[in-house]
Formats: sequence, C-alpha cells, structure tokens
Amino acid sequence: MCEHGYPQVIVNRPVSAAFSSIEIFPTLYWLTCPYLRKEMALLEGEGLIAHFEKRIQEEPDFAALVEQNHESYARRRLALIPTVVQENLREEYPDRYRVLSETGVGGIRSLEGVKCLHTHVADYLTHGENPIGAEVMEIFQKPLACPTKQCEDFVE
Repeated sequence: MCEHGYPQVIVNRPVSAAFSSIEIFPTLYWLTCPYLRKEMALLEGEGLIAHFEKRIQEEPDFAALVEQNHESYARRRLALIPTVVQENLREEYPDRYRVLSETGVGGIRSLEGVKCLHTHVADYLTHGENPIGAEVMEIFQKPLACPTKQCEDFVE
C-alpha cells in the first residue's frame, strides 16, 4: 500500500469460469498505484523496454536471470490454481494450461521480448526477485510509495 492507502499491486485470478467457457489471465501481478503506473508508461515511452530486450540478447547472465524469473513466475501462478482445476485444464484445455504453466511475467512466451515494465515492477514489488523490475526501480530512484501529492492527481 502506498502512503495514501492505495494498493500498489494486486494479485489476479489466473483462471476464471465465465458462463460455459474458461478464461485465463496470464498476468498474475497488476501494478495499480496510479503514480507508478504513469511513471512506468513514461519510462516505456523513453525506450526502456528496448534497452532490456537488447540486454537479454547480448548478456547471457542477465538473460539467465530473466529466464529463471519467468519460470518462477509461472510456478507461482500455477500454485494459485487448485490441483483438480489444473488437471481439468491439462486434459480439456491443453493450450490454455500451457500458457499458465509455461509463460512468464505477463504471459511472455520467450526471452526475445519484454511485454511491459508494469508487469515486471509489479512482480518485483511483490517478491523482490524480478531483475528487470529491480533495475527499473533503481533507475526510477523514487520512493515505492506515492509522493506527497495525492495519487488521484495521477490517475489518467
């Protein structure tokens, strides 16, 4: 929670049943602080995603950390789904099960791209282990809570 009582991150339900269909939501953690959301959008606009994509391609050690984080993220997401539901998904909806069990932060399918900074920062704020989120917050160099100005002022 930020200093104004707003949640910084929420946890999304990975699977929901809507009427007769099964819907999946691969983004487990959602950045909700209006101030941080706006700041992440600005950093994305400045090309920070391309910076991380380049590092993944050029720095094997960094790429390995990102890959480990994606695997950990998928395990955490899958752990929120009851075993009986996992078994049903595996049998009845194998493609959807693969998305839940094999994709990483924000549902990313490979190390070739970074979906968005918001998802990495939300994962970092939740677990403190996301290498991209950690670097974004270091670059950001601002408190994790909203500044003295009210968060509502930053809502788009």
